[in-house]
Amino acid sequence: MAWAPKQHAMCRQMTDEEARAWWWHVGAGPMIAALPQNEQAAAHLSWLLIRWRVDPVAFAVEALRIVLHRYQIAILLDLADSPVELYEFYGVDPNRPKRQVLIPAGHGVGKTRVLAVAIWWHKLTVMYSYNLCTAPTAPQLTGRLWDELRKMYRRLKERWPDLANRWEIQRDRISHIDPENADWTTVARTARADKPEGLQGAHALDADDEFGQLADLFGEERKTTHTGGIMVVIDEASGVDDAIRKVLRGALSESGARLIAPGNPTRPDGWFAGDMEKTDRYAVHHLDCRESDLTRVYEIPYRDTAGNIQPLKLRGFVKPNYWADLLSDCDGDEDHDEFRIRVRGVKPRSAYSQVNKTHHIEAAIAREEDRDSLKEAPVIGLDFGLTSDRHAIVVRQGFNMLDGDEWLPKDNPDEITLEAAERAIEAQKTFKARVIIGDSNGVGRGAMEYLSRYFRKRPHLKVRVIHFNSGAGAIDKKRFHRRRDEMWYSHGRPHLANPRCSLLDLPGIKTQLTAPGYREGADRKIRVETKDEMKKRGVASGNLADAYLQTLMTKVRDEAETEQPEAPEHPDVFLRHFQQLARQQQARRVIQ
Repeated sequence: MAWAPKQHAMCRQMTDEEARAWWWHVGAGPMIAALPQNEQAAAHLSWLLIRWRVDPVAFAVEALRIVLHRYQIAILLDLADSPVELYEFYGVDPNRPKRQVLIPAGHGVGKTRVLAVAIWWHKLTVMYSYNLCTAPTAPQLTGRLWDELRKMYRRLKERWPDLANRWEIQRDRISHIDPENADWTTVARTARADKPEGLQGAHALDADDEFGQLADLFGEERKTTHTGGIMVVIDEASGVDDAIRKVLRGALSESGARLIAPGNPTRPDGWFAGDMEKTDRYAVHHLDCRESDLTRVYEIPYRDTAGNIQPLKLRGFVKPNYWADLLSDCDGDEDHDEFRIRVRGVKPRSAYSQVNKTHHIEAAIAREEDRDSLKEAPVIGLDFGLTSDRHAIVVRQGFNMLDGDEWLPKDNPDEITLEAAERAIEAQKTFKARVIIGDSNGVGRGAMEYLSRYFRKRPHLKVRVIHFNSGAGAIDKKRFHRRRDEMWYSHGRPHLANPRCSLLDLPGIKTQLTAPGYREGADRKIRVETKDEMKKRGVASGNLADAYLQTLMTKVRDEAETEQPEAPEHPDVFLRHFQQLARQQQARRVIQ
């Protein structure tokens, strides 16, 4: 076959062997047909592996029966370091660096699928290769990614059993069934920042006779291509700690090493955010989920082994109302950090996104009181600031804010306790509240204990005092870190967005309710900005807002957030003694 390789500054040249495999109908095909019948099957598979190695798109179609989106094609060609002829055929940009691929992406664009295709492609077409897969959490790694790998394995086994039967998929690795090939493997290791050494020592390149001198010396056949080679897969890359990335640099230092790292760019800092700016070093593919519209049909070209070029069709992955609704939540601002992360695949400008939308708070302030809420019992919320911060009290009845106030505490600790407690007692008399809740972790403990004693001595008032701990661990540990995160995001956010919610137009209330941000980590846990973090960016402590939101937590308690127990009848120093006597007496009654 007559051909000449094309030149391109960013692409390597296609070899003669690759050209025969890729133009199958005039290259490998006629060569295989000329072989004896009993040699054709083995030759056919050997040439297919060469074809697939140079063209991972053909591998996806022919081995896995998967049609890829054009942006997925561009990713795989950069990862494979394909010749420019393939970029031109598929109509994608060849002008990015090769082998090291970063994929900051919006939601739902098929990141896991392209990872799974890449892993099987590298495993099957590069002999004795080593794939190291990591992610911030085990479920992300051995859950979603491994499920996709198993799905593709079933397809491979159905159509190419000779290839598939060489492999065994285990819980955290894909191993060759022959123990002699134990180093030809794929492993999954969680990226733990406290134990980064668990990812050290990963190398796979076998290039000990690069110049062929040893083969000549011992009269052996020269290897025309190196075997081995490592590919590092970092899923949900934005959540992987910088310490892990530093360790993986060692694995990526060997010749031909590959990296593929997708993720929602949830952070403005960290290695992933920094490296995606280094477009001279990495092939950076920003994936906007609007490029994968579920209502549209897309086409890619495919040339089969007979030389026929035909369009393959596929739909997008994402419903348009996903980004339309998100844009509405972001007040129509495409540059809003939430829209940048979830839709555009662009890193945020700050570490946090706004918890409560400004238009929701403005609407609640302008709204008349909710008549149905007048039937409910009022609740009092207290929040206590540190040092020079204000203290706050709020009264809420259903969806209506009845009262709210802030004040600077006095210097004397006893006066701090008494003043806060007296304000709560006075508010209870005025509004006939049945519940008082306050943050008793730290400064507010004295006031909350005073209130517990006060209302315990007045049972006819039927007031329940709840000691809330905003810094305690979340009840919903899968979704949140602390109780304060739950309070703001899970309870406050939907309450304030409800069209029944009515707020008083108090000084600072709008700013306090809209100032805090949140971020969702790679572990999918929500973390709301702390008061200290807001202070660092010049935002005052939002104690009035916290006092209001605490009133929503009266029915969402764990065992630690209960009314204070009755004071012991005896002094504390004797309490354990009397408890021990009681246990002994009980034991004697049982024995008798």
